Amino acid sequence: LPLNVSREILQQSRDVKKIGRSLEKNILKQLSKILKNERERYEEFWAQFGKSLKIGVYNNSYDDKVKEDLKDLLLFTTSKDLKLSTLAEYVERMPESQKKIYCATGKDAESIAKLPQLEILRERGIEVIYLVDPVDEFAINALVNYNGKEIQSVNREDFEIDDENADKKKAELDELSRSYENLLLDIKAAIGENVNEVRLTSRLKSGAVCLVTGAGGPSLSMEKTFEAMNNPFFKASKILEINPNHALFNKLKEAHGTDNFANFCDLMYCQALLIEGIMPDKI
Repeated sequence: LPLNVSREILQQSRDVKKIGRSLEKNILKQLSKILKNERERYEEFWAQFGKSLKIGVYNNSYDDKVKEDLKDLLLFTTSKDLKLSTLAEYVERMPESQKKIYCATGKDAESIAKLPQLEILRERGIEVIYLVDPVDEFAINALVNYNGKEIQSVNREDFEIDDENADKKKAELDELSRSYENLLLDIKAAIGENVNEVRLTSRLKSGAVCLVTGAGGPSLSMEKTFEAMNNPFFKASKILEINPNHALFNKLKEAHGTDNFANFCDLMYCQALLIEGIMPDKI
C-alpha cells in the first residue's frame, strides 16, 4: 500500500480493491454456508442485516453479478406457514404446472392474506411470497426473475395465472367489457382523477373490487414509501378492477343513470382503498 495515505489514494489503490473483492467473496461464501448448515443462526443474522442485503440488490439493479451473488441469500415470508423462505426453496416447492413466482405486497401478512386477488391462487394451492417490508418490493422488482422464472405481483395489472383456457376467458372478458363500455366510463368519471382506469376483471372470485397498479412505475406501496420520504412526486398508476359476477356490479348497473350512481361508485372505490390498507379521505 502507498505510504502517503489519503482516502482518495486508498479508494483508487488496486491493492485495496483486491482486498475488498477478496473480503466480499469470503463473506458471501460464509453466509451461504451458515444459511445451508445453521438456519436458525442465519435467520438471526437476517433479522439484523437482511434489509441491507435487500437494499444491496435494489441499489445494484443493473449489476447482474451483484444480484446473482445476493439472490440466494434473500429471505421472504410466504403463505406457507408464514415462515421465512429463500427463493430457491420456494421454487423447489412449486408444482410442475406453475411457471411463475407469485408475490403480494401489504403492510403485514394478515393484510396480504385478505387481498381478494389471492383467492384464485389459494384455490389452486399456489404459494405466495409476502412482501411486508417496504424494501422487499424494491428488491424483488430489481431481480425481475429468479433462475429464468418470472416474478409476478398480484398487485399489478399484468398478473396472470397459467391457464389453458386463458385466451378464451380473455376474449369473453373483452366482449363483456365492450358491452359495458359506457358504464365503465361513467364509473371512472364519478371517481375522477383518483384512478387512471376502471375495468372488469376475471382475477376475482368472491371479491367485488380490487385496486391494482400499472405494470411499470411505482406500486401503491412504493408510492407510500416515497411519500414517507417527502418525495410525493412518484405516483402509482391506479386501476380499479371490478368483478362482473359480483352482486355489487349488478347494483351499479341498476343505479346507472340515477342519483345514487355516484354514491355507489364512491362506496366501491372506498372499499378498494380499505382492502389495500389505505384510509379514504372521506371517512
